[in-house]
Amino acid sequence: MNGKTIKMNGGCVHHDNGCLGAAAFDRAEERKVELLKAAGFNAVRTSHNPPSETFLNACDKLGLLVMDEAFDCWRRGKNKNDYAVYFDKWWTRDLESMVERDRNHPSVIMWSIGNEIPERGEPEAIKTAKMLADDLGKIDISRPITSAIVENNKNWAAFDSLMDVHDVAGYNYHLYSAPADHQRVPSRIIVQTESYPKDAFINWKLVQENNYVLGDFVWTAMDYLGESSIGRWYYSGDVPGQHWEHDFFPWHGAYCGDVDLIGWRKPISHYRSMLYNNGEKLYMAVREPAPEPIEIKETWWSVWPTWESWTWPGFKGKNVQVEVYSKYPKVRLYLNNKLIGEQATTIDQQFKATFPVPYSAGLLKAVGVENDKEIESATLQTAGMAAKVKLTSDRKEILANGQDLVYVTIEITDRDGTFQPEAANRLHFRIDGPGVIAGTDNADVKDTDPYVGDTRKAWRGRALVVIRSSRNTGDIKLTVTSDGLSEGALSIKAH
Repeated sequence: MNGKTIKMNGGCVHHDNGCLGAAAFDRAEERKVELLKAAGFNAVRTSHNPPSETFLNACDKLGLLVMDEAFDCWRRGKNKNDYAVYFDKWWTRDLESMVERDRNHPSVIMWSIGNEIPERGEPEAIKTAKMLADDLGKIDISRPITSAIVENNKNWAAFDSLMDVHDVAGYNYHLYSAPADHQRVPSRIIVQTESYPKDAFINWKLVQENNYVLGDFVWTAMDYLGESSIGRWYYSGDVPGQHWEHDFFPWHGAYCGDVDLIGWRKPISHYRSMLYNNGEKLYMAVREPAPEPIEIKETWWSVWPTWESWTWPGFKGKNVQVEVYSKYPKVRLYLNNKLIGEQATTIDQQFKATFPVPYSAGLLKAVGVENDKEIESATLQTAGMAAKVKLTSDRKEILANGQDLVYVTIEITDRDGTFQPEAANRLHFRIDGPGVIAGTDNADVKDTDPYVGDTRKAWRGRALVVIRSSRNTGDIKLTVTSDGLSEGALSIKAH
């Protein structure tokens, strides 16, 4: 890009907008791109459908590279009423309409013609891929063509003929084979179209060390509604297994995203961004301790539940694992101004240090150290009892066009204003003025409260209210109340 090699720190994103469902409000689409940029991503894969045009406009405006994807299946479906039912009749019109609509978006750098195609191991898949690529090439020759290929217990080398039809070979969860594949097929250009969140470091290293690898797209950049419990963790005694093996209701969302359904960046997001970028150099979080003898279990797409919290009632005196991510050579950890320890955080340690700390309330501080000088610090403070409601809006003004949105984040704090990460208070919302509640959420994908309503419990201290304007101007006031807490209120001007 502009003469410089760019490696893609990419994320896969579904089309939904959390509590708003599949509605592509302009502001929701733009905010999605803002969240991806803030999380350090420089690329996005629109899995597995063409995105809204507003999403691409935001990518153009804010600078996010796009892998624009057409189909989730071809002639063989994954479900009864999949696109395979319509493929032969509709693929030409659908593919061409996508490319003709999107080809003048500078953010679009690559076309994807499919994802984990069921017939990928058979000769007919090669013919179909060539058919799609040839048709696409009649409309746009300026961008390479890829698709996402997954092994699924087949001989990986058996896909060589299918990959040869593409300009770029898309690997789902298979980047570890790239060095060996390069020896077998030296001309192949590779991008990892999906990866497990927990493999962030090893994939980053493969991307950096191999110039024929363009980048990595994690599954997923953001949480979404569907594939319920794909990123769940669970406790000994719970029903084990992956999301396709059992019904894990009330799970109804994925929870494998770096960014959750209300826009909060999970610790894995900070770690991944630190690998690829230099804007953030120090971050601290705490691995959720399991109450003995219970153990915490992980699934394929999960990461260990880790929180920005030094509030762990019931664990006094017990070891709690503190994780520090750092681009400094060393970090030091202090608890109530007492040095707990010092560890190296170079590439050899994967830019990560873990300190076992006997839990005691107070102030936890991580410090980045360079040339024996303490340069930067990150802190976590034990919170007292929940006492206040704090409201923060992403904008102060919106358009009175019946479509514009404002996102209001709700945080519960103690009386001193310290965030209370254990708070689960029932919140009640009231709107006065020319606006309505378009959706509410708390990022808990096990919460069965309706997404449109005037109440929601906080989860881990947070909740979200999305307000939609009407066609009248004036001040929109949101008031949030909860038993035992001082209320919070803010106003948004609709003009």
